[in-house]
Amino acid sequence: MKVLIIIVLILFLIGCIPVGVLFRYCSGVELKLTVLFFKIGILPKKPLSRKKQEKADAKKAAKAAKKAEAKAKQKKKKQAQSLIAKPKPEEPAKPPKPLGDKLAELIPWAKLGAKFVGEFFHRKLTVTRLYIRAVLAGGDPAKTALTVGRAWETIGIALPILEQAFRIRDRKLAVYPDFTAKRTDLEAELRIRLRIGGVVLLALKFAAKALALLLRQKREAKHKNSANEPEGSPVNELEETSANEIEKEKAG
Repeated sequence: MKVLIIIVLILFLIGCIPVGVLFRYCSGVELKLTVLFFKIGILPKKPLSRKKQEKADAKKAAKAAKKAEAKAKQKKKKQAQSLIAKPKPEEPAKPPKPLGDKLAELIPWAKLGAKFVGEFFHRKLTVTRLYIRAVLAGGDPAKTALTVGRAWETIGIALPILEQAFRIRDRKLAVYPDFTAKRTDLEAELRIRLRIGGVVLLALKFAAKALALLLRQKREAKHKNSANEPEGSPVNELEETSANEIEKEKAG
């Protein structure tokens, strides 16, 4: 009992671990993954030292040679099997499913996937910071002002959609014109946070729903196939024979 309590407690603590993603753009892309107080840099990649680069190249070459050797062996094996093996009799091709049946099967899966994505982004994922600062350069004041107006119009359209899809805690968006600058300057920062436990529970919840949907579709397909079988089929003849035998036993 104590071991079970300890395991549950450990799983609970793991589920409470916050995981974050930091994306920053300022004259270069920066991408980091944060777990608790630890930060793992993904981009930009650190250059390898000379020894490490040589080791990586040697490992890559050995892996490619091994893959080519395995591919050649597999090709020889297939050629030998094709010479020895007897040609199999061709089975009658099954009639393809109608397009309507395929769409009817896919629509519930599409709805389930859309619900999962919506619930994941809106409930389990939190945007802790959204920061965009753009300085638009332009020598022509009229054209630059028009560009700034279009940028704010785009932000006004996109922001309500983002706020409906995500939980955004802190946001700061700014677009400025600069009539003396030679090039447009852009700074962006996005911080995302989620908890492992919430994602796992959500995945288990929708995995159970997907399994129930799969079993239901299999039952419906089996019922439909049995209903579409012709009267003179071996299955129906066997059912009729067994029913006649039961009636004879009752009469006797």
